[in-house]
Amino acid sequence: MSEEHGRIRVLNNGTDGAIVSQGYQSNVPKTSIHGGTCVTDIERLLAIEEIKQLKARYLRCVDTKHWEAFGAVFAPDGQLDISDDVPGCILAGRENIVRAVSVPLAGCVSVHHGHCPEIDITSSTTANGTWAMEDMLRWGAKSAYPNRTLHGYGHYVETYEKIDGQWLIKSMKLQRLRVDVGVQT
Repeated sequence: MSEEHGRIRVLNNGTDGAIVSQGYQSNVPKTSIHGGTCVTDIERLLAIEEIKQLKARYLRCVDTKHWEAFGAVFAPDGQLDISDDVPGCILAGRENIVRAVSVPLAGCVSVHHGHCPEIDITSSTTANGTWAMEDMLRWGAKSAYPNRTLHGYGHYVETYEKIDGQWLIKSMKLQRLRVDVGVQT
């Protein structure tokens, strides 16, 4: 037994529960996006949610120093542009990104937050996003890093690609609006 509820087909499983029929596409309007590609509203919202989960994983893994999982959020040929922090520094490839991020964060307690995502699905396998960001970093007294604290504000400007069914960060540019630094004395 099934019944229509708006655009979703609900199947009664006989236990007063409902199972949403997967793959049901009849009468579901598609939204045209860049290049004439069409995705349903549900596909678009699902992609946005998957990208939000991807970004949450990035933020958690950088702060917990879980470098293998941190690298896994990037496409194999991903890019990280941190030229606002290190002039001219654009990193390419997962391994280079992990190495360049993990070394200065050794001996550092960090807290990275991403807020207010603006995500635009540009095709069934590509998307763009901008996230407001804030990070706080504190290095121990024995750290070789010259600063003791850094409190930054800005935006992550990103592109995403869906590879083998999984959204990954294709490129990320950290655009700083302000950085407050506490130096060693």
